[in-house]
Amino acid sequence: MRFGVLLLERGTRTPLEAVPVQALVGEEVVASAETDSKGRAALVVPAAEFELVAAPSAHERLQAEVRAQAGEEREETFYLTKLRGGYGAVVRARRLRREVTKRVLPRAVVERIPGAANDTLKVIQSLPGVARAPFDGGNIVLRGSNPGDSRVFLEGLEIPAAYHFGGLRSTFRSYFLEALDFVPGNFAAEYGRATGGIIDIRVRDPETSMFRGEVDVNLYDAAFALEGPVTETFSLGGGFRRSYIDTILPAVLPEDGPISFDTAPRFYDYQLIGVWNPSSRHKVRTLYFGSLDKLELIFDSPRADPKVRGALSTLPMFHGLHLQSKLRLSPRLTQEVALRASLSTLGFSLGPEFFFDLNVRNVDTRASWKWRLSEAVTAKLGIDASTKWTRLELASPRPPKEGEEPVPVSLQETLATTVDQTIQEPAAYMELVWKPASRVTLVGGLRADYYSPIEDWTLDPRVSAEWGWSDRTTLRAGLGYYQQQPFYDETNEVTGNPSLSAERSVQASAGWAHRFEDEWTTEFTGFYKHLDRLVARPAAADFDPDRPPYESEGTGRIYGLEALVKMPLTRGFFGWIAYTFQRSFRTDPGDAERIFDFDQPHILTALGSYELGSGWTLGARFRLVSGNPDTPVNGALYDSGSGVYLPRYGAQNSDRLPTFHQLDVRLDKAWVKETWELSAYLDVQNVYNQGNPEGWRYNYDFTERSPVTGLPVLPILGVKGKW
Repeated sequence: MRFGVLLLERGTRTPLEAVPVQALVGEEVVASAETDSKGRAALVVPAAEFELVAAPSAHERLQAEVRAQAGEEREETFYLTKLRGGYGAVVRARRLRREVTKRVLPRAVVERIPGAANDTLKVIQSLPGVARAPFDGGNIVLRGSNPGDSRVFLEGLEIPAAYHFGGLRSTFRSYFLEALDFVPGNFAAEYGRATGGIIDIRVRDPETSMFRGEVDVNLYDAAFALEGPVTETFSLGGGFRRSYIDTILPAVLPEDGPISFDTAPRFYDYQLIGVWNPSSRHKVRTLYFGSLDKLELIFDSPRADPKVRGALSTLPMFHGLHLQSKLRLSPRLTQEVALRASLSTLGFSLGPEFFFDLNVRNVDTRASWKWRLSEAVTAKLGIDASTKWTRLELASPRPPKEGEEPVPVSLQETLATTVDQTIQEPAAYMELVWKPASRVTLVGGLRADYYSPIEDWTLDPRVSAEWGWSDRTTLRAGLGYYQQQPFYDETNEVTGNPSLSAERSVQASAGWAHRFEDEWTTEFTGFYKHLDRLVARPAAADFDPDRPPYESEGTGRIYGLEALVKMPLTRGFFGWIAYTFQRSFRTDPGDAERIFDFDQPHILTALGSYELGSGWTLGARFRLVSGNPDTPVNGALYDSGSGVYLPRYGAQNSDRLPTFHQLDVRLDKAWVKETWELSAYLDVQNVYNQGNPEGWRYNYDFTERSPVTGLPVLPILGVKGKW
């Protein structure tokens, strides 16, 4: 008889490929075959009654009795359960042997890590080299750099923000995430306009074999996604998410708890992805995506400053249309081209007097050609260009920069202007990868950038090396030059100084990684960065109206050590311990060296998840982080003209906030059916409701203060369905 077999993973319906299937009569194998890419296999069995056996990797064994009629043709479908620890999807680092630091994490495990709330991109905050942002917000502080010195990319082109306001969710949902390139420093020449680190989000193609979907509903937000084939060469996928925490959170805030959380954000984001494969050598992809946030905070009274009244609101959003082509021109030459048109806005208002509205229209282009010259040498050439049309409307005081303490609004001069500007940022880069030996890789890169606001060219050489000392031990090192133009408000001729220079940093790092026989891995990376031409406000600018408000005379130095011990996914357990020691210092013109605003000497994260059985998973994450630097207030002076008190600050960053510590716990329960699966989860952040101080709130004359604390205990209960 002819017997057809279809092997699918239970719940996800994923075809099980390259699985040997046998038909046995007694102990004799009478027929055998192997499943194809769709999980199908065909056996011609010389008996009507036999035993069917298959043992796919990381799945339950198939052993079924078959009783049929002689000459019958039949096909049966078998759904096999994934065994404990059998995770296949991977969030991986694409930048093999081009940066000193590489992170590889199983995506299916990462989605269940406590504190991440199903968001893969949030896990970055638990890795070495990442400082904790105040209120666990969306600022990305990598290796002691200013948050604005690091960049976030989507498929190689920059996006305005990685996280929604408050940092509890990423702006691009994890459902369509394929890979995540996270480089805290010493990144390759294809990336530029940054002196800190980079994050590049890589998007996967929609499903081509069948229609799939997901619905995720929890106390924080609701989301859905659908994907599947439209034709044999075209597939489509899309998703949408909307939060409603602004209506839920007030119900769980204890009135007498050690917290001072006043409001919560609401947001939405969406993704639409279409992929066309006209041939095996060519792929064309279209992405349409966007994000919008809104935050409102009502002031009941003007408190210490009569001008701070009414409502504070922010409205950041962006929308982009991304076209991408990948073509293999020959066996040795490949081409990638991407074009994106986008719109982003950042709106801010405080009462009836102050507002800030920035509208940016972008056209970004990236193209690269990779040529394998020989088995040992590969060359890459590329262009990376951006054109921005900006419109800035504002009526507000000049915002404080890093290292500056806030001054009461009533005592500041209000800037009111409308500025239209066209910004050109073309760049070109080249990179050469040479393998002089099987375990040695050397990479040399060179990048050239032009910045039209300051009319300046920069040239950044970068080198890195990797040596596989043994099968289990690898040594890596990197040295490079990194430059970026100052922020646009600093180079604008109305609000800043167009004669500023590009900020720059020299970065050096060296790392050691070892994999033990039981698959435990350890990584250690030391780094040092020298900064110069940093934008700083000269003290004389407050007294001399003819002097520019900013000058490129600041310097800095950063050094540290990162350590990561990662436990493998065995016997149902997965986790890691990450520790970072780092120090960051700045020197402003005419002042002594001081501690950087985000200096955190010690950052420790320990997390793990364990599969209890019967679909239950329990996990926990504990963080212990040095408090951020703080400048003490030593009394105040009364200003009779404005009627407010002016604080008298002590030495800059001479104090430090209390140590931050927090425990997050997560519990999951999964029910796996033949063609779908359902899971329920409870992700509790800040389990013991620690009121971690993020700053101080002073009374009107600065004689009393109380702590401004971060998020209270925040339980997120949700249900997720997949099919």
